Amino acid sequence: MELLAIAAFAFLATHLGVSSTPLRGLLVSALGEGLYQGLYSLVAVVALGLMIYAYASVPHHDYLWYPSRELHLAASGLMLVSSVLLAMGLLSKNPTSVGMTSAVRRETAGIFRITRHPVQWAFLLWAIAHGLANGDVATLILAGTIGLVSGLGMLAIDARRRRGADADWQAFYQTTSAIPFAALASGRARLALGDLNWVAFAAGLVLYAAFYWFHGTIAAVPLR
Repeated sequence: MELLAIAAFAFLATHLGVSSTPLRGLLVSALGEGLYQGLYSLVAVVALGLMIYAYASVPHHDYLWYPSRELHLAASGLMLVSSVLLAMGLLSKNPTSVGMTSAVRRETAGIFRITRHPVQWAFLLWAIAHGLANGDVATLILAGTIGLVSGLGMLAIDARRRRGADADWQAFYQTTSAIPFAALASGRARLALGDLNWVAFAAGLVLYAAFYWFHGTIAAVPLR
């Protein structure tokens, strides 16, 4: 369990202690954007891999609550939404993603009228779903770490971009919301069914079906 805790801390420190702080700017200035991104990605992947390895190596019998059919059903619903958000976020030009900042010059459309952070919400919902469905300490450490990185990462991205004076970014933030549907509810954005990428939506459903069907192969815990 100690290795899992260390790996989780390393994963948190990599994302929130570097990319979300002034240290990022210092490292970019010293290394250059390309080298920084390469090293950062390598460290993040190693930390995530170590966390998954440690998670698979520890017992999962220390429960804070016991799994139940109701919690599994709730988790399944959250995973459906997560899969759709992930697919729609990845298959769209996302201004908040690395290497896609130029997309901010486009008119806000599709999934970004619902939330400007669809991918981060996908991972946050994944974390909540798995924490609910399992209830053991090891899963809560793994899922909690990923959930924290996703949730706090949204806040960090927004804080960094809001500090700038770029008119395109200011317009993007005025017509979008971090919280799903908040911009629509406030009238700052409008959404028509034709605005959505239905191919990406269908891909999300296929992704969910694949996760469900092959969950036993991926996580050694069959859902069927």
